[in-house]
Amino acid sequence: MFGDDIMKHLSRTTLAAAAVSLGSLSAGFAADLGPRPAAPIAPAFYDWSGVYVGLHAGYGGGMKDWTQALGNNFTAKGFLAGGQIGINKQIGSLVFGLELDGSWADIGGSQTLSDGGPAAAFQVDFTGRSKIDGLVTLTGRAGLAADRWFVYAKGGLAVAQERHSFSNNTSTFPPAPPFTAVISGSSSERRWAPTVGFGTEYALGNNWSVKAEYDYVHLGNRTVGFTGTANFNGVAAPLDPTNVPIEQALHLVKIGANYRFGGIQTDPTFAPVRAAPGYNWSGAYVGVQGGYGFGHKAWPDLFDPANPQTGKYDVNGWLAGGTVGVNAQAGSFVFGVEGEWMWTGIKGNQTTVFDFGVGVTQTGLETKVNWLAIAAARAGFVAADRLLVYGKAGVALADERHTLTQSTIVPGFSSVFNLEAKALHTGLVAGAGIEYALGGNWSAKFEYDYIKMLAQNFTAIGTQSVNAPPIVGSAAFTAQFSKMPQDLHLIKFGVNYHFSPAPVAVSARY
Repeated sequence: MFGDDIMKHLSRTTLAAAAVSLGSLSAGFAADLGPRPAAPIAPAFYDWSGVYVGLHAGYGGGMKDWTQALGNNFTAKGFLAGGQIGINKQIGSLVFGLELDGSWADIGGSQTLSDGGPAAAFQVDFTGRSKIDGLVTLTGRAGLAADRWFVYAKGGLAVAQERHSFSNNTSTFPPAPPFTAVISGSSSERRWAPTVGFGTEYALGNNWSVKAEYDYVHLGNRTVGFTGTANFNGVAAPLDPTNVPIEQALHLVKIGANYRFGGIQTDPTFAPVRAAPGYNWSGAYVGVQGGYGFGHKAWPDLFDPANPQTGKYDVNGWLAGGTVGVNAQAGSFVFGVEGEWMWTGIKGNQTTVFDFGVGVTQTGLETKVNWLAIAAARAGFVAADRLLVYGKAGVALADERHTLTQSTIVPGFSSVFNLEAKALHTGLVAGAGIEYALGGNWSAKFEYDYIKMLAQNFTAIGTQSVNAPPIVGSAAFTAQFSKMPQDLHLIKFGVNYHFSPAPVAVSARY
């Protein structure tokens, strides 16, 4: 009996041990065959590769310089709208593309110049008009992508469809013999020109993106042939062949939306480069800035070989305004685009006196920069955790007022001119600066810019008053001045607020 109990106990123990062993083995097999933890997901990013189509709208303007007898120089401006089609290829953080852009435009302007009046016994009124009806560009784009942001520069060829017209009315006053002349002419042309620009595009999600862009179109100088009619004292005749050199520049600001074709890409061949550890400069920002500007102006028509400084003077003054921009960072490299608008108190003047023995001529010149705009690309590197060092290059546009007063007095005669001109001056910008992240979303910057203005014609309008009995009175007077060379140096301090969008949750090509 006792032996049987021992055998039964051993049998139960052995079976229990076997059951435990089988349970452990089964659990091991179940662990091998069951779900495993998911592998780490590759960092999410947007791939800008693919074909896209879109729409845009914007505003543009620039100077039209008619270098004919009276010399019209005026601003043409207006709206444009159209569409674009393009293709991008992203390799790592770099994006390359080609884009065809077409716009319907209403960019036009006119100017009426008058000379003479009853005191002069004649009057001439000349009106010149120019209008851009359409604009097409074919450009290459290259830039840097940082997730949803794409920042780029572009360059290529533009073609503008334009119309020009003029009217010239001349009449006399007693005691001059009666005479009237009415002359009119018109012309159309298609002008090819180089174009450069800067822009940024932001992916909204799915297949959509929005963009903002600045373009400069250098339409250059070209002689335009006019046809029309001429009517002298009521007798009409065809207009003799008339050629007018017209020089032009065009600045455009555009916003738009693109739809990109293609599906989701989850396994890119070349992944973008992540920003270096520390403060990430990628994203949009706005800011305010102030500073000081100084430079040099020159009126070539008033140069005096005997006095090399005649017609040349310095300008200086304060400036203040706003900034908007976007950066994209890959590793320690940062590429961005930036727009600036500043009101200024930059001005200067010169007064010269010339004594020619029997009389004295006094001439006063003055220039005032009303506002200044800059569109530029920035490229730099993160020198320390919070410090960005950069250079920049772009295009500037300055709205300026130029005035001339001149009085000549001799015994029994005096003449006084009061003339004023307004012009948009285009310049090329180069600069450098540093920006430091203060913490949170704020940063502070210090920057120096040099602007080399392209020489610009301008036409001054005003009056000439004469006191030479029996001729006494005032008459309208117009004078076109040769291209003014000038430069500006800007020293600026500013504060920027950086927007930080939430991290992207999916990897997609939209």
